[in-house]
Amino acid sequence: MLTVQTATISEATFEPNIEAISVLESTTNVGLMPETDGRVVQVLARDGQQVKAGQPILVLDNVQESAALDASKAQAKTDRLNAERYEFLFQNGAASAKERDQYATQAIASRDQARSAAANLGYKFVRSPIDGVIGDLDKVKLGDYVKTGQPITGIVNNSTLWTLMQIPATQAGDVAIGQAVKVVSQGNPPVQGEGTVVFISPYFGMSDNSSAPNTLMVKAEFPNLTGKLKTGQFVKSAIITGRKESLSVPVQAVMMQAEQPFVYKLIPLSRALPKIKTSATIPEATKKKLEKLPSNTPIVVQTPVQLGQLQNNVYPVKSGLNQADVVAISNTSRLRSGMPVKVAPAGSTRGSSRSTTTKD
Repeated sequence: MLTVQTATISEATFEPNIEAISVLESTTNVGLMPETDGRVVQVLARDGQQVKAGQPILVLDNVQESAALDASKAQAKTDRLNAERYEFLFQNGAASAKERDQYATQAIASRDQARSAAANLGYKFVRSPIDGVIGDLDKVKLGDYVKTGQPITGIVNNSTLWTLMQIPATQAGDVAIGQAVKVVSQGNPPVQGEGTVVFISPYFGMSDNSSAPNTLMVKAEFPNLTGKLKTGQFVKSAIITGRKESLSVPVQAVMMQAEQPFVYKLIPLSRALPKIKTSATIPEATKKKLEKLPSNTPIVVQTPVQLGQLQNNVYPVKSGLNQADVVAISNTSRLRSGMPVKVAPAGSTRGSSRSTTTKD
């Protein structure tokens, strides 16, 4: 007698979802470009380096700008002292208001000129605008002459990411702001993340030039907790559109015949024997053998089922099985309807009530 492992049909929580292969994009990703022309005299960072906002990456030739700033600072200091002196003289009646105002105005102009010179010098330091990681710096080397707005490299902060999903128009009505989105990378081992839908395009593609025809672009945001996911990476995303309870059956129990799924349900011989005796397809010799077995002997019966979509090795059961039914989950390819079996006590498992997910 063939030995089988079994599972008991029970309810599980299913979360219907919409799946898509999507690309990741950083919420903070900028290009590094100089704000003035100049020749590179220092490279203060390297490819892949973590930098802070305001940290200098390149230094351009700034001899003239440094000299201009020094001169402006000196002039501003002189004019400030003159303004303070004429204010003192005016308070003591030794200078006119016109003279005092003239020197005060000159001090203000010199101060502003020094600030302008400092800004011009600052443009000679190409700084990171954000906290992040520097991309490829090979485009620029010491001695190169760079121009205003010339792309140097990118700086990306992958701490928070967007997943940009193209959802078929037929499923667009199921998507809403705030729904949970689960993300799994295609690497091994896979990296997982979880976020929420933050944007749904008001257009179907190609109206917004970002979506494929007859699809809707949906954006979800999530924290990159492990730091292992990167901008431009493709991942498998699933938008969770709801939750429902359903009977579940393990994938190991399901067989296919002419595109019809079925399972082998175990019932006691006492229940099956009346139909077996009246069956015209079962040989008489087989009937007699079965009649000699104990009435509680398990018999497998091929049972057609209607199932939902598989996820996490579990199918939701639409019809064909009831709560507490027992099905075979091993040696299923060797089973035939009406066959007596022996249940392996140590290998029998009970259907889980854990949460799982399945497509709509």
